[in-house]
Amino acid sequence: MARLLLAFLILPLTASAADEGRISFLEQEVRNLQRQVQGLSRQVDELRTRPDRIGPQSSTSGSAPGAASATLPRWVDVAPWRRIKPGASELEVISSLGRPSSMREDSDTRVLLYAMEIGSGFLGGSVILKDHVVVEVRQPVLQ
Repeated sequence: MARLLLAFLILPLTASAADEGRISFLEQEVRNLQRQVQGLSRQVDELRTRPDRIGPQSSTSGSAPGAASATLPRWVDVAPWRRIKPGASELEVISSLGRPSSMREDSDTRVLLYAMEIGSGFLGGSVILKDHVVVEVRQPVLQ
C-alpha cells in the first residue's frame, strides 16, 4: 500500500517534468516562428516599396533608363500598361509589354499572362483578348 501511495505521489512529478519539456519545446518553436514572420514581413515591406523605386529611377535618371530594362522585363513598368486600351490588337500588346510569361486559350478567348516570382510572392498582370483584340487589361499587382 505504501508503494502504491508513493507511486501516486511520484507520478504527477514525472508527468509535470515531461510536460515542462514539451512546453519548453513549444515555446522555442513559437519564438522561431515569430522570427520567421518578422523576416517575411521585412521582405514584404521591401517588395511593396520596390515598384515605387523602379518607376521614378527609370524615368528621371537620364543616364540609366536602359539599366532597369536590362534587368527587368518591359512589362514591369506601369507606363506600357497604361497605353494598352480595349480594342488594341494582340500584336500591339506584345510590342508594348514584350512576350508574355505564359498564355491560356479557351475557344475565342486568349489570356496573356505576365508574371514573375519575387521572394515568397509574385508580381502578375494579364491582358484578356477576344478574337485577338483586347477586351480587358489587368495591370500587375504584387501578391
